[in-house]
Amino acid sequence: MMVEKEVMDLIQIFSWFATATGVCFAAYYYITTLKNAEREKRKQTILQKLPAYSKEFSESYYSLYFLKFKTRQEFFEKYGNNQEIYSNIAYMMNVYNTLGILYSEKLMSIEDIMQLYPPNAVVGVFERFEFIITQTRLNSLGKDLNPGFMVPFEQLYHELKKRYPGIESWPKTDEELAERRRLREINIFSKIQTQ
Repeated sequence: MMVEKEVMDLIQIFSWFATATGVCFAAYYYITTLKNAEREKRKQTILQKLPAYSKEFSESYYSLYFLKFKTRQEFFEKYGNNQEIYSNIAYMMNVYNTLGILYSEKLMSIEDIMQLYPPNAVVGVFERFEFIITQTRLNSLGKDLNPGFMVPFEQLYHELKKRYPGIESWPKTDEELAERRRLREINIFSKIQTQ
């Protein structure tokens, strides 16, 4: 009798343990499912706000691409009072910052992001206008006013530079642009000839 009672108690304990384990697994599954659903919802919300290669996007991008300046000082001398250029810079930076959020929060892989926007475009905007990000982060006394400003964009930029070490920034002069076009044509033509 005593052995049977101990066996029954042992079975009861195992039953409780199995029930508790099942409840824990169910809770874990439920919480994980909720988190994944929330992440997917956030990702879709962000993606809906991103512009595709629309006319507005292309116009903003190319208006900045063809700006000719070599230094920060030259930029301010030539374009310092042009509100349209500042608007285009803000627009492009916000697009790429949004992509940076998707990347930094691990809502999208870098490969998926680069299917939407080419890496040289992200790198080009960052390298040409990084001084505006730095300037916006600091107050007039040079103190960090907003250290988080465009950090996801900056993280995305650094990841792209690491993954694509040969990536070129935007040309700064017409001569540099012409030379790149010439080299590209030579390289493309030579690859066609060898096939």
